Amino acid sequence: MRGAIRRLIVGGVAVSVTLGVASVSRATAVPSAQQREVRAPDNLPDGLDEEMRVQPGEVDNVLSDPNVVLLDVREPWELELYGTRKGYVNIPLAELEARLDELPRDKTILTA
Repeated sequence: MRGAIRRLIVGGVAVSVTLGVASVSRATAVPSAQQREVRAPDNLPDGLDEEMRVQPGEVDNVLSDPNVVLLDVREPWELELYGTRKGYVNIPLAELEARLDELPRDKTILTA
């Protein structure tokens, strides 16, 4: 795992975000430049201080907790190209605010 987890508040829900999650599997076809659009909302909050981040070496341990859900906010083409982890929920970042009701409110949410 590479990257660190950032905690965001989106629509009143606390969401932790990690960038650079290592792949579990990789697709063989590379999407065209037009297919590789990365959408992001204009209202992202500032990142968190280092003490609020889960370090790369801790991610596997954190995700082994049944009260933790991995929310992968990458675009579907990114999941196909770079892979993701078993049991993830995919909601692209640009759609997150509109789809918050799909997330459990009783679990910690880590986001890739």
